[in-house]
Amino acid sequence: MKHIAALVACLFLTAAVHAAEDPPVDFVKQIKPILADRCVECHNSETIFGELNLQSRELAFRKRKLAPAIVPGEPEKSMLYLALTLPPKDKKAMPATGHRIPKDEVSLIRQWIKEGAKWPEGKEGVVSVQRKKS
Repeated sequence: MKHIAALVACLFLTAAVHAAEDPPVDFVKQIKPILADRCVECHNSETIFGELNLQSRELAFRKRKLAPAIVPGEPEKSMLYLALTLPPKDKKAMPATGHRIPKDEVSLIRQWIKEGAKWPEGKEGVVSVQRKKS
């Protein structure tokens, strides 16, 4: 019986250690900079390509005629993630212009969506268009 209790304790400890190794994705620190740098230049209130505005949670989760942009918990049903994984020559691949988003950042977006796509309300959740320097 002691062996079983020790085994169960080890399993819980192992799970706790793994959970501590992978903290949840932080929207403000990790996702917002990607959206600001690579997405809202085209997906904003003025240009709103593909019926998608990524400047706030409310706008990003707004119902669209096309498939949902973000399905919390389901990256494979989220057009935001899927468009980033399409082959570069596909007409729906994003970003449409410029360099592809690095795979580690795409993986981060996938993980964020898988974790529930937590996006804060208010000022922290606002993604501003970054004006490119000439």
